This record gives sequence, structure tokens and C-alpha cells, in this order.
Amino acid sequence: MADTESDIHKGSRKRKSLLAKLYDFFSGYLLAVILLTFLLALTYFGTMAQVELGLYEASEKYFESFFLTENIAGVPVLLPGVYLVSALLFLNLTLGAIVRVRKSWRRPGMLIAHSGILYILFAGFVAFHYTKEGNMLLYEPNGSDVRHQSDEIYNLTNWSIEVTKYDSNGKREFIHVIGPDQLGGDWEAGSTRTYVNSDIPFQIKVSGYLRNIANGKGQLAGLLSEKGAKDKGVRIIEGYGVEAVPTNKSMEFNLPATYIDIFSRVGTNKFDSESISSALLIGSGPLSPKPFTFSDGDEKWSVDLTRQRYTLPFAIELENFQKEDHPGTMRAREYSSDVIKIDTGRKVHISMNKPMRDAGYTLYQASWGPEGARPGDRLYTSLAVSYNPADQWPKYGTYVIAIGMTIHFVQKLFSYLKRSNRSRRREEDSQ
Repeated sequence: MADTESDIHKGSRKRKSLLAKLYDFFSGYLLAVILLTFLLALTYFGTMAQVELGLYEASEKYFESFFLTENIAGVPVLLPGVYLVSALLFLNLTLGAIVRVRKSWRRPGMLIAHSGILYILFAGFVAFHYTKEGNMLLYEPNGSDVRHQSDEIYNLTNWSIEVTKYDSNGKREFIHVIGPDQLGGDWEAGSTRTYVNSDIPFQIKVSGYLRNIANGKGQLAGLLSEKGAKDKGVRIIEGYGVEAVPTNKSMEFNLPATYIDIFSRVGTNKFDSESISSALLIGSGPLSPKPFTFSDGDEKWSVDLTRQRYTLPFAIELENFQKEDHPGTMRAREYSSDVIKIDTGRKVHISMNKPMRDAGYTLYQASWGPEGARPGDRLYTSLAVSYNPADQWPKYGTYVIAIGMTIHFVQKLFSYLKRSNRSRRREEDSQ
């Protein structure tokens, strides 16, 4: 019995020793050095990859992933992504610089500085998961027309399928969205996805989803005529078919396309075997919607492949758009927008270096259009809209770090001066 109890105590000590080793590793300098080395390497690889992949795909691969594969000297190497490295660095700093460190009111500076670093890392986590970004397009006032106003923003890189029902007056009554998370992932040749919703009296089958059919000039290079589609064995609807073309490095210039088939509901979970309607959908923008309309019984519906949209908690109206060109050219040198916040009547001037901030949203002057507009053409302004709950957190974290480092260096300075003073007194006493 004694031997058994002794074995139990030995096993307990071994388990504690293993936990202690793990704690030492995750809170130690060695892990910090490894993580910072990975962070430096990934920043280099991600920056260089932007030339080939573009900003969006390089960011997704290197900075938003847990793991990735990188070819180093022709050999594929598995590396942690910046997201995983940042999460481990947060754990390392928390254990090593906050929990494990010896705490003393005589040395608060480094504790405060490390807290600031943790705050910035946490701000990055919040920004990654909760940021909403998009663009708002507003036409300038034109004669007696009602001034253009909007409370919606459109994501430039994410696409969705909107299913809309209309009432007898042609007004939108119901909208269901098949989001980019459902359209994402790999679409192998011939693959289909089926979408069903209890509020929709039909089934939507999406097939042949292509991420891009446009070239860098915006031309529909992947749109095939009936003859071209037949030659390539591509499905034809209303005399056209589509094939994929290489994606643009600037993801906002990609234009998706897909085939859809509509099947009527004939039971609780049953649908007709033959489609009531089929269509070829090509991505459309907020200023030129191209929905496919059809009827199911007495109800009128539409399906549209469009940029993902968000609704703001407020609406704004464009009061005036100003554009100043370079002398002798039609290239804009400076442009800005005067807008009005509808609910409060607040007037704001938005320029390239002066954004509008309200309700957690930031509106920047991004661009204007249409491209190649001539004098007298009606222009529109494009405002980049960003919602980031942690927008100002890095700034506050920097202040905390600066305060902590200042306290630390001032304490070190006083400590040095005291030691120097004692040394000088000892020398004077010895003489």
C-alpha cells in the first residue's frame, strides 16, 4: 500500500513537472524570439507576394491564416500564419510579462508597457473579426432631381446572391441573401450547390460559379457567344455561356458569373424535378443592377448576383461634389464631397485627408466617376466606409506603451544618478 501511494506521488510530481515545463516554454524568451522571427519572415514573404498575388490574396494567405505553405528554395515548407503567430505572442506576453514577472511598485514601467502591447494585439483581433468595409456611391444633385441619398454600403471584394420578392406595387417585400461564405470555397468543374429557405417557395440550384469573367479593362473576356460556348462545351442560356479568366490582382475588379435553376416547392421538403426557370447571372454593381426576374405562381421574384451590402444606422445625402482637374487635362487633382446626415441635418465636408466620423463609422473620400466623364456629365462620388470598433485602440495602446517606457527610463535615470552620487561620496570620503 505504501509503495502504491509512493508511486502515485511520483506520478503527480512528473505531471506537475511536465506542466511546469510547458508553462516555462510558453512564457519564456525562447518562444518570444521564435515568434518574432516568424513574424519578420512572414511580413517579408507577404510583402513580396503582393507583386504576384495582389494585396487581397496576399493578405488572406499570409496575414489572416493559421497555416500556409511557402516555397523556399523550391521546397514547400509549412509555416504558421500571422494570425496564429499573433495569438501565440499574445499568450507568451500574457504569461511571461504579466503573470510570471515579479511585480513591484518600484518597477511599474515595463508592466505598463507590456500591457500596451497586449492591448494593441487585442485591437488587431477585434479589428479582424468585427470590421465592416465597403463603398457608398452617391450621385451629385442634378437640376430638379431629388438629391441622391443612401444608407447602404457595398463590399468591393465579396459577392452574394439576393433573392427578392415584390408586392403588387412592385415594391421590395422580402429579401434573402446567399452570402459570400456560402459562395466561397472551391468550385470544381461541374459542381453545384443547392439553397433552400423556409420563406422561399422554391429551390435555387447554383452551378458553374466563376470568380471572374472580366479582364483588367473591365471587358467581359469570359462571356462566350453561342458558337464559342458550343465549341468549348459550355452551357448556353439565351445564346450565351461563360468561362473563367484569371483573377485580377485588384480583387475589386473581378466580376463573377454563375448559372441558376429554379425549382418549385411541391411539398414540405420536396421540389419539382423540372426547373421553372433558368438564368445566367453576371455580377452587377449598385448603380447598374441586373436582376433576373421570374414568377412562381402569382408571386413575382428576382435573383441578383451583386456585391455584398450592409445597412448603416444612418443615411447621408450628397449636397455638392467638387472636382478640380490638373491644368490642361481631365485628370482630377483634388475632389471632395459636401454631405448631410439625414436624421440630424449635420453638414460635413469630406475630402481625401478629412474623413467623416459618426456612430463608429468612418467615411473617407475614395474616388469619383464615371471614368472618362466629360464636362456636363452627371458625376458621382465614391466614399469608402469603414466600421472598426478598435479603430482608435492602437493609438491608445501606443500612449500606454509611451507612458510605461517613460516611467521605466525615468526610474533607471534616477537609479543611475543615485549610484553615481554614492560612488562620488565614497571617493570623497576615501580621500
